Amino acid sequence: MAVSYDEFLTRMNNQFTDLSGLNADEAGDIGMRFRVLAGELYSLSCELEWIRRQAFPNTATGASLDYHAQQRGLSRKKGQKARGGVTFLLDTPLEFNLVIPEGTVCTNIDGSLNYVTVSEITIPRGQYYAFANIQAEDSGERYNAGRDSVTTIVTYFSVGISIAASSNLWGGTDDEDDESLRARITESMRNTPNGLNSAYYENIAMSIDGVYSAKAYRDTSRSGVVIVTVGGRGAAPAQSVLSEVQSVMAQKTPMGISVTVQAATVEQVTLNVQISVKSGMAAADVISRVESRVEQYFQELPVGGSFYMSAVGKVIMEVDGVENFCFASGTQDVSADNDTLLTLHVVNVTEMT
Repeated sequence: MAVSYDEFLTRMNNQFTDLSGLNADEAGDIGMRFRVLAGELYSLSCELEWIRRQAFPNTATGASLDYHAQQRGLSRKKGQKARGGVTFLLDTPLEFNLVIPEGTVCTNIDGSLNYVTVSEITIPRGQYYAFANIQAEDSGERYNAGRDSVTTIVTYFSVGISIAASSNLWGGTDDEDDESLRARITESMRNTPNGLNSAYYENIAMSIDGVYSAKAYRDTSRSGVVIVTVGGRGAAPAQSVLSEVQSVMAQKTPMGISVTVQAATVEQVTLNVQISVKSGMAAADVISRVESRVEQYFQELPVGGSFYMSAVGKVIMEVDGVENFCFASGTQDVSADNDTLLTLHVVNVTEMT
């Protein structure tokens, strides 16, 4: 811990008094020199304390933590853009094909978040509507949104056209934070990759943007073959991500070992929950918070991670405003295989009557 300015000044004044028998006058030359020197010593003390913290991965932050990660062959993950879809609807059918170009901008109800079409689409002559895939203008969790959140077309069209509906928007993530990166660094130290254990292949896969969990295991039916199953955040990764993982694996796999990279098999879970709301709390707000927290729980599940009612129950009870809860009949734990990623299909949260 850095020594304070006042402590430095007090030490110098006391030492001066002990040696000279006099008190340093604050308005005098000695007193002013002491205050200037105390300030410089305090600045140096703070800088040394900062260096001490950055020297170890368990206390380092920001760019310094990135350097520790690089020493372990790791890097901070970049944020991902949320993806979904919208349905464009014409006021009246046209006598020609209407081309909606790639990059057409749409926005949410208050205009705070923009989304763009990822490819060119066409509403055929005589037709009313067409579906388009969209992605967030930028990366970040704030772009994740529910159904029908995208409501307005920003790009100008000379014909009457609107957005009839939009799907859920998922997959948006922020850049990896310090705590998540620190956990991966710590895990790499605890389970040192050596080219022969699963951690080696999992760490390679996890270094690729778009991969949020990985499971490596030997193929018992084929000698020298390692299977690496990768998953995204609450979804299977894109094909481009799989291709990049396979390419990097080919460069770093030891001789005599063959690696097969595959996307996790997505298994959807439906959750029905009843909650009782604490007195004075708005039921709709509490239900919304529970839905959001359960969705987050499933997004954080890794490949091979099982669904346990006890774990989700703990998550629900931690939501502000929940007094009690119960699962609907038929809800049970779901075990996941090495190549399975459990995702949330739908969560139905209702208030107990």
